Amino acid sequence: MPFTSSSPGRSGRAEPNSFKRRLEARDVELRERLERPSDQTSTVEPDRAIGRLTRLDAMQAGHVSEELRRQAAAERSRIAQALQRIADGTYGICPRCDEPIPDARLEAKPDAVLCLACASSKT
Repeated sequence: MPFTSSSPGRSGRAEPNSFKRRLEARDVELRERLERPSDQTSTVEPDRAIGRLTRLDAMQAGHVSEELRRQAAAERSRIAQALQRIADGTYGICPRCDEPIPDARLEAKPDAVLCLACASSKT
């Protein structure tokens, strides 16, 4: 049975609204992080008066910062998909096996699409 906000008391299963609130809060956090300007992403100009190692450190920090921003954007996308599944009434149901995704998995990873068995399988 899919999670729906109108299905109270589903034999001990957590309500999707609790996951929805967590997902929305995390989305706000990530959006704010992405909107903040980062001086780590600016290009290191060759004419700046810094040493070679300092320039390499700055370039590495820029790459790390860009990767963190990319990961945050990808997480926001997964959150949007999870919120859409909540709206559609399919949140918490594995699309491969049509079995409920255990609450413990959703607690650990609220944007999970697959149950652990399907996520672990190579097929």
